[in-house]
Order: sequence, then structure tokens, then C-alpha cells
Amino acid sequence: MSFPRYPQYKDSGVDWLGPVPAHWEVKPLWTFFRRVKRVGFEGEQLLSVYRDHGVVPKASRDDNFNKPSDDLSVYQLVVPGDLAINKMKAWQGSVAISEHRGIVSPAYFVYEALHSECSKFLHYLMRSPRYIAGYLSLSKGIRVNQWDLEPQLHSRVPLALPPLPEQRQIAGFLDRETGKIDALVAEQERLLELLKEKRQAVISHAVTRGLPSTGSGQDNPNAPLKPSGLDWLGDVPAHWTVASVRRLVRRIEQGWSPECFGRPAEPDEWGVVKTGCVNRGTYVEDENKALPETLDPLPEYEIHVGDVLMSRASGSPELVGSTALIKATRPKLMLSDKIFRIYTEDHVEPAYFVWLFNSAELRSQIEQSISGADGLANNLPQSALKGFYCTLPPLAEQRAIVAHLDAATAQFDALTAAVERALALLQERRTALISAAVTGQIDVRSAAC
Repeated sequence: MSFPRYPQYKDSGVDWLGPVPAHWEVKPLWTFFRRVKRVGFEGEQLLSVYRDHGVVPKASRDDNFNKPSDDLSVYQLVVPGDLAINKMKAWQGSVAISEHRGIVSPAYFVYEALHSECSKFLHYLMRSPRYIAGYLSLSKGIRVNQWDLEPQLHSRVPLALPPLPEQRQIAGFLDRETGKIDALVAEQERLLELLKEKRQAVISHAVTRGLPSTGSGQDNPNAPLKPSGLDWLGDVPAHWTVASVRRLVRRIEQGWSPECFGRPAEPDEWGVVKTGCVNRGTYVEDENKALPETLDPLPEYEIHVGDVLMSRASGSPELVGSTALIKATRPKLMLSDKIFRIYTEDHVEPAYFVWLFNSAELRSQIEQSISGADGLANNLPQSALKGFYCTLPPLAEQRAIVAHLDAATAQFDALTAAVERALALLQERRTALISAAVTGQIDVRSAAC
């Protein structure tokens, strides 16, 4: 759907805002909001300002790992209609008009409304890409992740506003159209979850029951099975072995974590890989830090094709135990001490070992291990790793399972990539539509009726 532009425009007087419709008014933010600091409301619910969701109750999200202070008396009260800003993330879009009552961090900026404008329009306007670019220009600091929004400059941010009835038209139009896009996004996200579940099921089936073509899989009704001896595993092919990981590995090696530069290594420099280099079965060589020239590299820790790497520690619990087979890598990258290099025994195919650790059965054991005392700070000790149980078919069958899983997961990965591209396009469409409508680059009044 395409929309016309307004008949006439005028210069807003601000480079990052650009021209606005001629009949719109441009006024500074301080004429609409006043900064306040209401404290002593520790009994109220905790709120957070999200880049993608606006102001929401903290309890409604399971992806916010920031611990609140023990003393909530200094947290600030926010009421519906207030403007709340995470001052260190305003340049990322953590700015919103609240629809909730609750308390926010004392590090936030909170502004009470002095206006009778349409709050929903202001919400869309102040979270649009042009305004986020404006916050970026007004944020200062030594490091990007520690930039603070300058309040005196922020108070002068120009708000471009159409007449109130037009604000309501635009807000209503955006509510309706973004609702349609959000419904499509939800469908695509459900499809991603379904693909993830099916992929995981294919892996688990292959490493616990085998393949129909080998005559050992559960799809073959005549395949003999035996109890595994483990309640969570059930029956396994009769000629397979159920063994602890210590029987599968010959040696486990850890690397070196010197003080490195914050940037990745150049092609001719030595670097040390970060824990993020092994992410759910995928090796990402760019996840590294450059070794300073004042330090001598340790070539014995260089990563090579054919290595099996496992993340033993990570800030994200779900990434602990991530395992990958290195199929290609640039030279001069070294193991860190948070990465295991695992040497398998001769009767274990390295690629099969990797698929084992990408199965739900091993994943469950990893999660139990790192949630206990031995796994303090999301760390997987070698002792715990060697104590995990898994299934081990004969070597030829391991290789057949690897070939099957390589092919099957490639199909799932291709479908997943296509869905992720569709999601990205929907999100781009949503952002572009909001930005164009609230800054007057398109005229949606006829469509809003």
C-alpha cells in the first residue's frame, strides 16, 4: 500500500528531523513535559522501559536479568501518561509513554505530562527512528554503551505535532496497521519455534534410537531394543552402548585468556576466541579479541580444522555446553580458558560427539549441572562433563547418523533462515510505516477513516 505526501512542507529547523507538513507545529519538549522524581512508593509494581515494547511490568518479561535494588524506596513512580526514559539507552529507543502505574530505576528520567495532546501519537513519535537519531546526537560519554542523554539538551528536543484530531487519526491508523503486522510476526515466530522443536526432535531420535536405514531405529518394528538403565532415556537399540562421556574422550584441553584488545584480530594478528565463538553448534571465528603485540602467542592453543570446541562458561546459561566441529577457520586464533578442546577416543566419530551435545538429552544434563553448586556462575566443570551419560552406536553407524543429521538439519536451517528474513522484512516495514506517518512524510488521513 502506498500513501500520498502532504501538499506542502516547511523546514522544521532541525537537521535530523527534516521537513514537516506546513500546518504542523514544532515546539520544544519542555512545553509538554516536566521532569519529576517521585520516590517512596516501594509497594508499587516494578516497570521497565524496553526498546521493542515500551514501558511494561518487569514481571511480564522473562528476558530481563537486571536485579532490582534491595532498597526500592528510591525508585521513581510512573503513572499513565508519563514519559519514561532509560537515559543510557535512549539512543537505542528505550523511550516510551507509559500506560502503567509502577516504579522504575532511579537511573531513569521520568517526566509528567503538561499537555492535552494524544499520548499514543507522542509515544509513536518519540520512539521513531528520526527521534532515536536525535537522542543519539544528544548523548555523551566515553564509551558507546555508557552514553548518557543530556537532560538540558533533551528538554529542547522539538516535537512536531499535527492538530489533535489528526494526531488521533494517525495513532488509530498505526494501531490498526501495526496490529496486522504484529499478528504476522507472531505467526512467523510460532513457525520458528515449531522448526526448532522439529529439528531438536530429529537430532534426539537419531542419537537415541538410530536410523531406519541401519535396521536399528524405532521406525523399524523388528529392531531389537534394550533398557538403557536410565529412566529419562528409556529403551535404546540392543547393540548400542550407554556410557559416560569419560569413556568417549581421550583428553580435554583448555586455553589461555590474557588481557586482550576489545576489537577482533586483524587477519595477520593473533587473537583469542570468546565464549560466543561456539553458539549452539555453530563456530563463529569473528568472535575473538586481538592479542596485544607485547604478548607472545601460544601456538599450541591455535584452533585447527577438525577440532571439537565446547563453551564451558558463559554469561548466558543457554550457551554453556554449546559444542561445534570446526570445519573452517582462519589461522592465528587461540583457545581461551573458557573453551574446551575435546579429543575423542578412536571409537568415537568427532562429528557424532558434537551431535550428541546438540541433543535434548545432553542439554538437559548440562542445565542440571550448571544450576548446582559445581556449576556456579554458569560454569561447566570437566568433572561434571565426564559424568554425563549418552548413547554410543558402532563407529560405522555413528557416521551414518552424522550424514543423516547433516542433511536433515540443513533443510531445517534453510527454512529457518527464510522465516527470519521474512521477520526482518516485517519489522522493517513496521518501523518505516510508523516513522513516515508520525513525521508527516506520508499522509494517512484518508486511510485512517
